[in-house]
Amino acid sequence: MTDRPPFCWDRVTDEQEATRLLSFARPLRLAPKSCLWHAGDNPDLLVRVEQGLLRAKVVLADGREYVKEFYWEGDEFLDFHHLLSGEPARYSVEALEPCRLQLFQLADLRQLSCWSAWYQHLLAVQLRIKEEKELLLLTESPQARYQHFLQCFPALDARVPDHQIAAYLGITPISLSRIRKRLKSLNQG
Repeated sequence: MTDRPPFCWDRVTDEQEATRLLSFARPLRLAPKSCLWHAGDNPDLLVRVEQGLLRAKVVLADGREYVKEFYWEGDEFLDFHHLLSGEPARYSVEALEPCRLQLFQLADLRQLSCWSAWYQHLLAVQLRIKEEKELLLLTESPQARYQHFLQCFPALDARVPDHQIAAYLGITPISLSRIRKRLKSLNQG
């Protein structure tokens, strides 16, 4: 996989239904470090990223942070765990850059005739992303994980702070620094 599978509205709705769908959109701008939702909230919404970069983060009791996912232009996401279980969110979503978002209340979307197809498409896209990351974390070395990150998401390397890339890859910032030095010396030699 060289990038995320695209989400395409035209696969699940016609022009008339898309117009109705957009009537439910609520625009939101988020400043960097602002949270869209916190762990413990009940985020009953679907989010479309028009501009900017966000991260889904898990913070453990001892303060360690892990990055579950990054979201950027064109991404659509929701908290599937909350939607399926009714339990509060287990992670926060925070802006890393100034963001322009469209928010859709799930109750509104369920009224649309295209919701079932749209939801099925969202699940398929998320499943592909999660399967790829799970296999990467289970089977690849830290260096291979970073190389995969660079190959699949080259623009994110410059947009995301090093400690957050490390948290996404399940390694320490020191390990990431060593991997970068090793790769740099391999490319020069």
